[in-house]
Amino acid sequence: MNCRYYDVAKSPRVTSIAALAWILLSFTRPAAAQRDDGTAPLVVDGMRLINGTQLYCKSMGTGIPLVIIHGGPGLDHSYFLPQMAKLAETFELVFFDQRACGRSSIRLDSTAMTLDTLVEDIDRVREAYNLKQMNLMGHSWGGLLAMFYAIKHGDRLNSLILVNTTPATSALRDSSFRFMAQRTSPGDSAEEASIARTPEFRRRDPAAMQRFFRLFFRGSFSNPRMADSLTLTFGADYGARSKLVAYLAKDPQIHKYDLLSGLESIACPVLIVGSDNDLVPPVSNELIHARIRGSRYVVMKNCGHFPFIEAPEQFFPAVTDFLEHVRQR
Repeated sequence: MNCRYYDVAKSPRVTSIAALAWILLSFTRPAAAQRDDGTAPLVVDGMRLINGTQLYCKSMGTGIPLVIIHGGPGLDHSYFLPQMAKLAETFELVFFDQRACGRSSIRLDSTAMTLDTLVEDIDRVREAYNLKQMNLMGHSWGGLLAMFYAIKHGDRLNSLILVNTTPATSALRDSSFRFMAQRTSPGDSAEEASIARTPEFRRRDPAAMQRFFRLFFRGSFSNPRMADSLTLTFGADYGARSKLVAYLAKDPQIHKYDLLSGLESIACPVLIVGSDNDLVPPVSNELIHARIRGSRYVVMKNCGHFPFIEAPEQFFPAVTDFLEHVRQR
């Protein structure tokens, strides 16, 4: 869920951390609001014109709005669900698929696939939902985007939640790459390699991609069997999407960055969520916590990279308590 492009179809090293990060790679109006059984969260979804492209957006629940940025790059919002819907009992969740991802349009210029454009997309989503200031949550790669956004547009944030975020420096990110590569078991590595050699995988068949990444994500969990609870969605056009997402690798900002000094400018309330068995080293979250004055740092126990799946009894109260504190201040 961190960031580097790597085409597993062209290399035998399918267990490289980079394989995860970069290969992870209609509605024309909002759907009618619906409640399935009278108690399900209100859901409104559809395409919205955002920053020159059509992004798939979904709002769920009622209450204080919380904009949520998914990881990847190349994944989509669907991996948050159904687990993250728990927060929709109290808050209005606003999800969107980043450009070229999920159900968002792939009719866009590849030169627009830059980190700055993705950050600007976040601000345009804020505007689309008429939020003067927003509560923003970013998970993994989404956390990195959220930090870039907070440094650039801190005055437009009511609060910030970083969940198992990609490190704030490229050096620490690269160290997490090396650690992640060590987490893949020999058996999973061999099975990944076997899948990657198939014709179905080479043509990016959705079923083959799901089998591959289901194995790949096992190392992201404290309990590898919990990877079966992760929603993975790959459409028939996944191959075209992954090629567009790969253009992010041309952006030098992604290869080398250091946000630590910039984090000191963030003035809104900040919650940092880490895990004791995450792929990201604890020092990464500790450095972010030290640079953001007044930030709150919590560590999920017996948990990996997806706390909303593996530690819901810890994660959801921590987020709810933080947002209630923000609301009352």
